[in-house]
Amino acid sequence: MLKKLCNIFILLMFLLAFTSSAKDCLAINDVNDLDNIGIDEHLGDMIPLDLEFYDAQNQKVVLNDFFQEKKPVVLNLVYFSCPRVCNYATDGVVDVVNRMSSLNLGSDFKILTVSFNPEDDFKQSSSKIAKYYKLLDDRHFPKGNWHFLTSDSQAITKLTESVGFKFKKEGEEFAHPSSLIIISPDGIISRYLYGIQHEPRDLRMALLEATDGEIGTSKIINKALLFCYQFDPLGKKYALQALNVMKAGGVVTLLSLGIFLTYFWRREKKISRKDGGLNDTK
Repeated sequence: MLKKLCNIFILLMFLLAFTSSAKDCLAINDVNDLDNIGIDEHLGDMIPLDLEFYDAQNQKVVLNDFFQEKKPVVLNLVYFSCPRVCNYATDGVVDVVNRMSSLNLGSDFKILTVSFNPEDDFKQSSSKIAKYYKLLDDRHFPKGNWHFLTSDSQAITKLTESVGFKFKKEGEEFAHPSSLIIISPDGIISRYLYGIQHEPRDLRMALLEATDGEIGTSKIINKALLFCYQFDPLGKKYALQALNVMKAGGVVTLLSLGIFLTYFWRREKKISRKDGGLNDTK
């Protein structure tokens, strides 16, 4: 009985902490505001690459600068003064990047963490860089492939509207969704991954999808994965497609059978030649 009471107490404390943290970044005073907060997916649309932002060194940059190497970009929209939930979301980025062994930050993709609060500046973005670079695994260096950006309200509005990211300021905080937005090397919105925690498989598949499998070490394996896995819009994650797996299995079976028959035919042909040679000598 005492153990059950302790478990209930722990659960209540967890819910209280979660409610408190959500309130810090999701200050919703009117339930009708929910219609104006969230994400309207703009898959296939192009983001405005001419928008100007400021990096952690307070240098002016243009979004197009981050697409010059023709690599996909993971867009992470937060605000740097958020005390809890945005930090959890960015912690989730570090976690999934470190756990994704098949693709590497820098050689295969870039990350843009952009503040949608026009009051944030390079001082906050530089402190975020100092924090999160320490958490990255060594294999994800050089460091210059994860950028933290700020800008004015005009550029922020154009970017957030282009990706369908809807948020609202309530007092000193913001009510907003949480999602990673995958942008193709050409600046096209390719996929949305919702939440603050993500599975390495989902991020990998989203990045492969954005590049048609042209990143990573094995393009053949990438193509096979893209064929067998597809994004489930209801579950919001990538799932095996049974029919495609069966098709792939059938192709492999036919190829294996063809290889076996070819080997068997050549073997029999060699034996026949040997037998024919022996008969000639007689």
